[in-house]
Amino acid sequence: MEQNQFNVKLIDRQMLTPSVLQLRFVRSDNLPCKFKAGQFITFLLPHENGRKIRRSYSLANFPEQPYELEMIIAPVYEGFATKILFDLQLGAELQCTGPQGRLILRDEEASAHHILVATGTGLAPYRSMLPTIARWLENNQHAKVTVLLGVRYVVDLLYVEEFLAYAKKYDRFNFYAYLSREKTLSQSYQYSGYVQSAFEMLHLNPNTDVIYLCGNPHMIDASMDTLQKMGFNTQNIRREKYTSVRVVS
Repeated sequence: MEQNQFNVKLIDRQMLTPSVLQLRFVRSDNLPCKFKAGQFITFLLPHENGRKIRRSYSLANFPEQPYELEMIIAPVYEGFATKILFDLQLGAELQCTGPQGRLILRDEEASAHHILVATGTGLAPYRSMLPTIARWLENNQHAKVTVLLGVRYVVDLLYVEEFLAYAKKYDRFNFYAYLSREKTLSQSYQYSGYVQSAFEMLHLNPNTDVIYLCGNPHMIDASMDTLQKMGFNTQNIRREKYTSVRVVS
């Protein structure tokens, strides 16, 4: 058995958008699963000949809720994990390992302007970070956070009410959604185009700002190219690509 391997049981499932599924689990042994905001767990999904296929998903709930594990999942065409997870029924159990991952906030950088960029379900780790962000904003007058979410249509937006509530409560918290295919924009936080097009509007400082990138590999590659041309080095950029094999740097 792998280190930190345990079983989880599905206790709730619901569709957050027409395509994105939210799953909530508890450990089968009823123990807490301590994790840091931004980390993920890896399912060991049963495959042929007794083999296990590994699929990793970011935790979307808060670390202050260690007895639950919440994640959001977008379907992958003919994806092996998609069929298993979208067909999973309440009470079903799965094996997993973790938590793991380095896409986490660092308290020593609380004074920096953090730009958290996501496409689709890549927003999950940033939602998990909200309590930490609140603590920073309430205790550090220099802290500032901007969240950028890229999706195709309005119906694809995730957790919008929560992020807008933070933007209303904290002057130094901003949330913008970029819609690449929506023809009509109805809200002030909505913009047309790809999410990385926001960088110029934000007047970023490559010497002090910290960038987090999570989601579609094409967005991350395009963002890296733009940010490096703006003078950012890799030390100020943290990224996590959502592919069939998770890549973290």
